[in-house]
Amino acid sequence: MSKQSKVCYTAIFGDYEELKTPAIIPDGWRFICYTDQPLKSDVWEIVQMNVIDTPQRTARWVKIMGWIDWQYSIWVDASFRILVDLNDWWALRFKSPFSSARHPLRSDIYAESRSCVINNRGDNGKVQLQEDKYRLLAFPMNTGIITSGIMLRENTPDCIKLHEAWWKELSEQSVRDQLSFAFVSYKSPLINTYIWDYGSKSQKDFIYSQHYHNRK
Repeated sequence: MSKQSKVCYTAIFGDYEELKTPAIIPDGWRFICYTDQPLKSDVWEIVQMNVIDTPQRTARWVKIMGWIDWQYSIWVDASFRILVDLNDWWALRFKSPFSSARHPLRSDIYAESRSCVINNRGDNGKVQLQEDKYRLLAFPMNTGIITSGIMLRENTPDCIKLHEAWWKELSEQSVRDQLSFAFVSYKSPLINTYIWDYGSKSQKDFIYSQHYHNRK
């Protein structure tokens, strides 16, 4: 399939999230939502997709691998409503081939794992096994961790390779994608391209709302 131009995409699997209409519809971008739900939208193109394993793992697959047919892509978690012109955001934030935000609260895999367990975000047993694996491998502390709710990508071989490794690690571990990304991206040649600070500007441009149904 030939590479298409620019897409902003999201995923909703299971009765977990509502689809939020962007406040600004920028020139040149398509909006696509992958889902197993009977959603309708005047802005988002609704693409029906069967669940693979579990709804959450299916959403993770879309998040990590659903951009491959596009030259430029922005992933936005369905928990965010977009208030900014994506062309402006892209010009401000994107560094080729991959950009995301530094986690505002935690600095490594181990702090993120503890937070997941304490707050029951995921299968606690699988999260603990994943942390144990990284400790056994002597994965260092304070290597940084992203917040993966918004990600900007360019389709390049190095970026695809990183995401394939990310999906492989996540498919074998817990569904907490920030843990597996921190592991596979350590010492990656892309490591210095992707970080920005998730500050007040990000919070005003993408408004977060709590999931209206909780799940693990």
